[in-house]
Amino acid sequence: MKPIIGITSNYSTHDYHGTNLKIGAPEQEWQLLADDYIYSIKEAGGIPVILPVLSEVEDIKSLLSKIDGLLLSGGSDIDPKYYNQSPKEGLGGLMPKRDAYELELAKIALYETDLPILGICRGCQTLTVVSGGTLNQDTRYQAESPFKHAIVESPKHLPSHDASLEVDSKLYKVFGVDKLGINSFHHQSIDRLGKYFLATMHASDETIEAIELSGERFVIGTQWHPEMMVEKNPSYMKVFEAFVESCQNDR
Repeated sequence: MKPIIGITSNYSTHDYHGTNLKIGAPEQEWQLLADDYIYSIKEAGGIPVILPVLSEVEDIKSLLSKIDGLLLSGGSDIDPKYYNQSPKEGLGGLMPKRDAYELELAKIALYETDLPILGICRGCQTLTVVSGGTLNQDTRYQAESPFKHAIVESPKHLPSHDASLEVDSKLYKVFGVDKLGINSFHHQSIDRLGKYFLATMHASDETIEAIELSGERFVIGTQWHPEMMVEKNPSYMKVFEAFVESCQNDR
């Protein structure tokens, strides 16, 4: 039996998803997910399932009981109130409904289950926030950042810069290298790590590009997007294969 991997979705109040593409009507709200996530999980041997935004805690717990692993996907900025900050210049658009649901989902998954978890971009930041860490609301607030991290104009699969991996990390075991080319689409970054999380991948300006929960459990967050890179370079599939394998082992 293949493991079932739940993937969180974006929530949008913009009805142009329906009206412009002619797949819906005005005033509809949408739950959306890029196919890259689905493709990566499927190719790694898992069964991808898109998780809807819910509001009842008991429904969230029931949902988590039906899956073998959780992938926290990318998307809009997290409201800084969740890490005790006021909004700063550079903060992007917020989606309150997704924040309220997904932070509760991640907290329950992290602390009340043994599910393997992979967080990508916003998902990495979600793991940080629910474990008590904080974010830079924009990379301009980092002490040193000599290059642009939000390179949204570049092809999705393009490695924009290198990042160094800690040799005793799970990701080092996955990729088998101490330096890896990664894409870069984030304008926020991790400031203070969450409790029991380690920074295991850094850009040359010390921006944290990946985090891991200490111990043996598979809980990894990447600030970059490996799911966008796998079709052009299958070596990036290794992180999804390791994730799905851990979900299989924990069934």
